[in-house]
Amino acid sequence: MQKEVTMEYLIINGERVKVDECNIFEKIKNSPIYEVVRVIEGKEQFINDHIERMFSSFKLLNYHNQYTQEEIISFARICIEANNILDNNIKLLAVELENNEKVFMVYPIESYYPPDEVYKEGIKTILFKHTRTNPNAKVQQLDYKTSVTKAIKDSQSYEALLINEEGYILEGSRSNLFYVIENNVFTAPASKVLLGITRKHIINLIKDLGLNLIEKELHVDDLKDVDGIFVSGTSIGVLPIKFVDNIIIDSADNDLIVKILREYNKITGKILG
Repeated sequence: MQKEVTMEYLIINGERVKVDECNIFEKIKNSPIYEVVRVIEGKEQFINDHIERMFSSFKLLNYHNQYTQEEIISFARICIEANNILDNNIKLLAVELENNEKVFMVYPIESYYPPDEVYKEGIKTILFKHTRTNPNAKVQQLDYKTSVTKAIKDSQSYEALLINEEGYILEGSRSNLFYVIENNVFTAPASKVLLGITRKHIINLIKDLGLNLIEKELHVDDLKDVDGIFVSGTSIGVLPIKFVDNIIIDSADNDLIVKILREYNKITGKILG
């Protein structure tokens, strides 16, 4: 596994270790179970939700984890303090090494947050054929990550929307998907996607706003009927889509999406625009 730490220290089983003095990434043998947590103004966002989801992944994959939720939160805070992190993402990683030793790591990773104008215009996306074998478990699949990252880069897009064998678009490669038809907001059924933390808070927000939320898959042939579409995620919040391949959708000007974006940013304390 490639070393991806971007600052001076990583935390291994609660202990601060200098990146330059560590070769642990070379010893990782299996696909890690992980979470990415956003840090804003030095404070971790929705970390309890992330850790609860991580524990669900442990259960789904029969992974024996030796640490409590409180201990993992303390590891994250040690990482934030050691690296003086203000605004950046940190990664929580549960791995098994070549000698079958289980290790829990926390470290800062390269982070990109879209500029304000992207939220006002919308992003370019592509369709990418892929079906997750265990959609509710957050596991790092290196071959898939490499191929989808290349497809996004080659097409000069921001995100890839995953389309399964039946032609349904369920989620993004690193995001959840919502779409609007008339006055209804739709998202894929929970059993068929990774249950994103941002997705959870957006669903609660939609209900609090009195909007109608429906869990329903979006078929590629029905893109022509969509009034607006957006992706959600830890780094991006609520991000409107303008292009799906060559299909243009004026999502950034859709009244419902604008309202959801504005209200979600109030929740996180980050006002865009």
